[in-house]
Amino acid sequence: MHTTAISSLEYKNDFFSLVIRESEDRPGSYILSSGISLHKFNPIIWGRTGICSNAAFKGLQQLRADVSYFALQQGIVTKDADVPFESASGREDGWYQERALLIEDVSPEAVQELLQFSVRDLVQTILTACQRDVTVPAGMDPEAMQSFLESMSISNYREMAPSPISKPNGETVDGRW
Repeated sequence: MHTTAISSLEYKNDFFSLVIRESEDRPGSYILSSGISLHKFNPIIWGRTGICSNAAFKGLQQLRADVSYFALQQGIVTKDADVPFESASGREDGWYQERALLIEDVSPEAVQELLQFSVRDLVQTILTACQRDVTVPAGMDPEAMQSFLESMSISNYREMAPSPISKPNGETVDGRW
């Protein structure tokens, strides 16, 4: 079976970006770069995971471990790519990026499978923390995933979220009852 190397695979929408590109220094190895828009996820997660906790931020951090474990189960080695952060080109403030992950000596077919896994795992991890009954459908293209996530957004999410701190008398720090 003859396989052709993939120079780059991308899965991008307004909520997150996953890019797997061939390593310039290591032919046959790939670098996974990932980023999320905290502003876009806030209307979905705000007030649902507790003080000092952001399900989107944590989901992106967890993605590296999940991809590494998924790859390991297939005999693929991953490690820190030790490359500088790539800018989320054209992205506004509020984008968070995790350190890139090197996926060593992997076939193009496995790269595609890793990207599909990464998309679903990232979104499912985030939603499991704040909306446990939601299951992310497999095989969604970036536009369909964006529509899916937008359908869960709450336009007035700040007003709808529970107050973060309650005083013993029931009044909140921001003066609400």
